[in-house]
Amino acid sequence: MLIHQAIDYHTRRRPHRVALISDTREYTYRDLQTRSVNLAQALLAQGVLSGERIGLLGQNSIDHMVAFTACSRIGAVAVPLNYRLAPPETAYVCDDAQIRLILVLEPSVAALASAVAEARTGTSVFMSDIDPSHLALSAAMQTSLEPHLNAPSALHEHSATLQLYTSGTTGKPKGVALSHRNLNALMTNLVNANPGVLGVDGIDLVCAPMFHIGGAGSTIVPLLCGGAVVMHQAFNPAAVLEAIQTHKIREMFMVPAMILSLLRDVPNFEHYDLSSLDVIGYGAAPISPTLLKEAVERFKCGFNQYYGMTETCGTVVALSPEIHQRALQGEPELLQAAGQTCIGVEAKVCNDQGVELKPGETGEIWLRSANNMLHYFNLPQATEKTLIDGWVLTGDAGYINEEGFIFLRDRIKDMVLSGGENIYPVEVENVLAQIPGVRETAVIGIPDEKYGEALLAFIAMSEGFAPPSTQEMIAFCRDKLAGYKIPRQLEIIDALPRNPTGKIQKMVLREPYWQSADRRIG
Repeated sequence: MLIHQAIDYHTRRRPHRVALISDTREYTYRDLQTRSVNLAQALLAQGVLSGERIGLLGQNSIDHMVAFTACSRIGAVAVPLNYRLAPPETAYVCDDAQIRLILVLEPSVAALASAVAEARTGTSVFMSDIDPSHLALSAAMQTSLEPHLNAPSALHEHSATLQLYTSGTTGKPKGVALSHRNLNALMTNLVNANPGVLGVDGIDLVCAPMFHIGGAGSTIVPLLCGGAVVMHQAFNPAAVLEAIQTHKIREMFMVPAMILSLLRDVPNFEHYDLSSLDVIGYGAAPISPTLLKEAVERFKCGFNQYYGMTETCGTVVALSPEIHQRALQGEPELLQAAGQTCIGVEAKVCNDQGVELKPGETGEIWLRSANNMLHYFNLPQATEKTLIDGWVLTGDAGYINEEGFIFLRDRIKDMVLSGGENIYPVEVENVLAQIPGVRETAVIGIPDEKYGEALLAFIAMSEGFAPPSTQEMIAFCRDKLAGYKIPRQLEIIDALPRNPTGKIQKMVLREPYWQSADRRIG
């Protein structure tokens, strides 16, 4: 099944069923079908070819789904761009994906679009409603150029349809190419992990950003099932509770920092009617058992922890609401598990030679399923290291017990998960090394109640140079890194710990901060 085929199916069955809701607009399935056909025709008129990447720039909006569906119709690949990145970072992604046409979906990113155009080595053609020099986006969605549109004959479920960027160990983002089949597999996983919740009567709330699999998947999957999606431009705790009450939301996905904010930052939390909620899915960062227990008590709904990665098109392991109840009723150690594999997903633990280990033995988690990505875009060597015989090597260390629960113990790769954002320390370290007098630097993730992990920078200075203050470090990084990548904590040390071969021992740096933590990663 192709993404647009699901939209067309539900349009035939229930054309007037509301599909997408925002603060200012409401689209039925018929509206979504019509606008996506029109936009697809407009893209073809601009010479867009099957397989070409189309950039989507903007905070969450219902036009993201129009664009996803339009790309599906003509075999183009949607690339949601992270509007939180600095212009050079966004420009790199556009150049790497060979994006020629960028849809600018809302006015708040107008300045970023201009800065990206200046920073790019490639050429940008913009379609938007915010600049008269751009191709008109609304007109493209509302004007039918032809009475009928046929998908390319070569288009099939293994064709790429979505490309999301995730940082790599070299510090440069990698484009993860995901297929229609990958998204269908994600739907299968989430439908079976949440029986009776996703379907034609489902109503989901999306406030996770669309440039993450958490946001993109949480939007696409309910629509594949014929349900409705309420889209928030960005996360606002009071607005989330109001939406749950007003729209009778049944399911939503949040990172732990969002859950904490709902419980702490809305003083009249108990006044909202949240009884429509069947389940809250959470993941992308560690959650403390204390916060989880409070959330279960106050939301009074099921909780489902999701584990996956962009390379697995999101959720492949889940800790079900039933298991949460087991944990709260006398088996608290289960809250430290990532969960059990979803339907059709295989998992194993291997040592560094690729040999499968026994239950209880710690090694790297390997996953195999229909969710696994096609490849990293234009990076065959990186793909070969991550995809081996159909298995995705997660880079996460852990073990599987006799009952099939996956427990994560540490991160083989150095990635830090902060508030649902993937941050690779080497990218931050490359910037910190530019501070005058810095001899060497290392960045690690340390436990943080709100964000799961926070960045801590270690800096060793050359003789004769005064070390920067924390505020000076932040100011130096501000125009070079996205805000969430900038460390807010700094330690000045004489030298970084190294092993006999000269490699920095980040575990030595991490240990004082993690030795009393319940879980090392999420």
